[in-house]
Amino acid sequence: MNDLMWEINQLLNIDPYDFERLVAHLFDKMGYNTRSTQQSRDGGVDIEISIDNFGLSHRWLVQAKRYSGPVGVKEVREYGSLSYRENVDGVIIVTTSSFTGEGRKEGAKHNLKLIEGPLLTEMLNHYCPDEGESFHRKGRGVDVLETGEEVFGRHSATIEGNKIWLVLTKKHIYFEKITATLFSKKKELIRRIDASSIIGLKQDTNSLYIVIDEKKPEVLALSIREPNSFAENLELFRPSFLRGETLLKFEKEKKGCMVLTNRRFLMMDKGNTETIRLKDIAGAEIEKQGILHKDKLAILESKESITRHIYDVENASEWREALLKGLGKE
Repeated sequence: MNDLMWEINQLLNIDPYDFERLVAHLFDKMGYNTRSTQQSRDGGVDIEISIDNFGLSHRWLVQAKRYSGPVGVKEVREYGSLSYRENVDGVIIVTTSSFTGEGRKEGAKHNLKLIEGPLLTEMLNHYCPDEGESFHRKGRGVDVLETGEEVFGRHSATIEGNKIWLVLTKKHIYFEKITATLFSKKKELIRRIDASSIIGLKQDTNSLYIVIDEKKPEVLALSIREPNSFAENLELFRPSFLRGETLLKFEKEKKGCMVLTNRRFLMMDKGNTETIRLKDIAGAEIEKQGILHKDKLAILESKESITRHIYDVENASEWREALLKGLGKE
């Protein structure tokens, strides 16, 4: 057998269209009739496979997903609907990664066949053992940054109106900017974040907030295509860069961001950061202010004297509860 066996890292560095062709080739090697639908995009289907024996015909639809993060329930449900098309005997989802627990449950509901990264490489090594070498050579250079770090995930994102790629390694998150011209494509690493500086993530409907502290506390607001995938991908390596400070609660408001960790409370407003250490907090109360008597959060800071800090928050009760929990007074 060829010493250069198929590896998941190789597959992650193959162009998405090439990956679909590779999956189609795999099923062809397994004895199926295959038809790639890249040109027609037949209702979102990537590949059709079929087999005919003695007048018995079976047809499956295959979705090929070259992902670094787990495939979630939403996508599995979407592809599950394909199994109810006319003359379709089943749906197969092939991914370089894995499926979330909810994704697997959803797949079982629709009787989908789920092929994860380890099984995929095993199948490739069995049916296409002599074809991995060319991909091995091709992918090896792309898989390693100029820093020498191996990439395990790339995610398209937008920050401050600029489109970038978030490149994940075991030690860092890089912001990669790609400048394309008619004849060339230039990749530039414009920022590096030490993974050990990450305090936590907060996910909203359309945004992902990353709370970090390198030289100073900072909140990175990203619009990302697959926030669940990015968050889950990052969590896979969390033990390797786990720090003592963790995010307990986060809120984005018009003026800025409010952050609560197991060490401090931060009010971050346009470059200015107000910090209250948890060990200096004597208590948290709910205070009614204004004509409408809206609930506001009152934090009692104890140093030489008691200072009362008032904050306009979305849910004062939840913030008070989170603060007391952080103080061990719940």
